Amino acid sequence: MLKLLQLLPKTCSPFTTRALYAGAVDGGLLRHAFRTDDANKDDLPLLDDSISAATALWKKEELLSRLKNLLNCTHEQSEKLYKANRKALRVFAARLLTDNIELLRANGIDDKFIYENPRVLSTPTDDLAKKLKLLRELPAVEDCKMLTPFLKASLKSIERMVAVAKQETIPGGNRINYLSERTGTEVPVVIKFFATNIRVYRIALDKFIANLDICLAHLEPAHVVRHLSVLAYATSSIRERLQALKNSPLETIKPWMVRVPDIALGKSFEAVIEKGRQPVFKDSVTGTWFETYVLKRIESLLGCTEETSRAIYDKCKGSVHLVDNIEFLLEKGVVAEVIIQHAPMLTSKREDLHQKVATLETLQCLRNLNDVVPLCVLKAYQLKKIVNNLNNEQLGPVNTNRIYYFADSTGFKPGEVTEQFARRTFMFRIPKDSFLANLKLFLEHMNREDILADLWAFKYSPGIVAERIARAKEVRGKKLMPWMVRCPDVVLEKSLQLTKESGALLGENETIVEYFCKRLGFDREVANSIFIKAPSVRNVRITKVKKVIDYLLDELDYTPNDIALNPRILMHSLQTTKKRMAHLKEIGCRPKSLIIVCKSQRQYDLFVKEWIDAKERKMKVQQYG
Repeated sequence: MLKLLQLLPKTCSPFTTRALYAGAVDGGLLRHAFRTDDANKDDLPLLDDSISAATALWKKEELLSRLKNLLNCTHEQSEKLYKANRKALRVFAARLLTDNIELLRANGIDDKFIYENPRVLSTPTDDLAKKLKLLRELPAVEDCKMLTPFLKASLKSIERMVAVAKQETIPGGNRINYLSERTGTEVPVVIKFFATNIRVYRIALDKFIANLDICLAHLEPAHVVRHLSVLAYATSSIRERLQALKNSPLETIKPWMVRVPDIALGKSFEAVIEKGRQPVFKDSVTGTWFETYVLKRIESLLGCTEETSRAIYDKCKGSVHLVDNIEFLLEKGVVAEVIIQHAPMLTSKREDLHQKVATLETLQCLRNLNDVVPLCVLKAYQLKKIVNNLNNEQLGPVNTNRIYYFADSTGFKPGEVTEQFARRTFMFRIPKDSFLANLKLFLEHMNREDILADLWAFKYSPGIVAERIARAKEVRGKKLMPWMVRCPDVVLEKSLQLTKESGALLGENETIVEYFCKRLGFDREVANSIFIKAPSVRNVRITKVKKVIDYLLDELDYTPNDIALNPRILMHSLQTTKKRMAHLKEIGCRPKSLIIVCKSQRQYDLFVKEWIDAKERKMKVQQYG
């Protein structure tokens, strides 16, 4: 009840809400409560039917088509733009995206920037226009189009940056040009890193210049540009830390070393003095790597972002062997993408990982180490046994084993097959004849994606697999799945029976959408809009849909529009629906909206209590009035 009160417009009083529940008003008020304020501002077509308000969603297909025509982009690019801005479409009209694209292009911004930064389109058009206007006011800028990376910053941050830039006097006209001249870096590159560290404009000009002078005296100019946040530290702290680093045995000094805790540097220097070697930024007592160092090393080694580095660190739970293992795999030719995708293998001890890779290199049919490196998540003894079995097995032509044979037969990449086989190690223990026979049967009757996703079916004998496929094919035709091979016989019979019943209702070529149109009397466009509102209805058995529709239309005299307004009723348990409807009839309530029947038990009980209380109050008013 409380949630519904929060969702309704402020003009609706609690009494109006109560009347709504009691069925005193039609569904129009409820539909209006869930409409966005700017729903009519988009020129995409909305339905004119009486149920249009309930299904007035901006059509994804039409929006994608408009984006594709406007930008002349591929389907994948338009899908990426839609997904990146999907949350904004819950608040703003769909025209926001197209208006912003036109605004950006009108200001000479390339489509490439839009593809690389799709979430910029989620900015309200007025705010985006203000950002563009402010950036044109930035002093000493030859080409405003170079400032597009700043569009990802907030409007408030850009206002502050432009205001500060207008007031200060600095060689080059602004801090961007000044930094470019001092470091010998191209302006677009400086802008790229300035946009991600826009808070640097909060630093006083004197402090900015002083800190830059200190850093350039000790650090590489390119490193300073990449780590502008170092300039925000106190001048005395930067000077003290860089002086300490200069007097240390370190061969190379990086900006991030200015930011690590003192304890990290202190213990590293102790190791240098005592052992005469480069510091490893590792606690000598606990043997644990300092987190800051590890994260930066992962970024540097794999060329990934801070978020990816943090994700790898968390997956490996800060393993002390993390950095060593990454360096070792890179030396062996394993690409960074594979390491990132299979980060859990980095938790192995350094000696164990070396042993695993050495075992994989003995694989006689090995084409590329990247194909089988996902197997490093297994124990060393498991991997050794698997490689021995593969080497002792003759399978097909030269340079082929089970992994490559499966990959070549299905068209998957060997690395994708290895990843699944590492999770289902029984694939290496299945007899060769069974493996080959089952794979042939599956490829003849099933999709390759389904086969790789459900490898358990390979554990059954080819005779059982062929018998199950034959039984299922008689009923389901080409729509076969691996679970039909391994499920209990009772489950398969029940599934086939339901398929027969569904086929009897739908016919050979009819879909659930077409059945929905025919049963409720809607056209296909309206039916599709309803399924967009409740997409899970597509997955409900057609036999259940028929029973629910029959009950609502024939026994309770509801209309097709009532079902269209609340399609969730088709997913709800028919037994529970009948029980609640009987209960509501007993207390004299016939809700005009079916939504209450689909609510949780707590919400349903609250509605019943509110309705009974309202009824008693009405009776008292009539009695004493």
